[in-house]
Amino acid sequence: MCYLKISDAAKEYILKKGGNIYIKYHDIRNCCIEPNLTPEVFIGTPSNPEKYYVIGVDRINVYVDGIIYERELENLTIELKSFLGIKYLVVSGWKVI
Repeated sequence: MCYLKISDAAKEYILKKGGNIYIKYHDIRNCCIEPNLTPEVFIGTPSNPEKYYVIGVDRINVYVDGIIYERELENLTIELKSFLGIKYLVVSGWKVI
């Protein structure tokens, strides 16, 4: 059902950090326009897990925000990036509608 992908480098990094990540969507309302921002990826589990769907991808527990889960996950990939030696995870393939 879910086709979320995780790059090999990101898998290794996540597993070293405990094997749990969550993808959070920043829902901004009460504005004249509704921006559609790219979701963020965090290591660990969310503080409010009842708002997330949990899916397993290659021994990794991925908590997916309900808003994201309702959209097409097929083209999304979690990737590992680095800037000045600081590693972080990103979602690639997110389409701004």
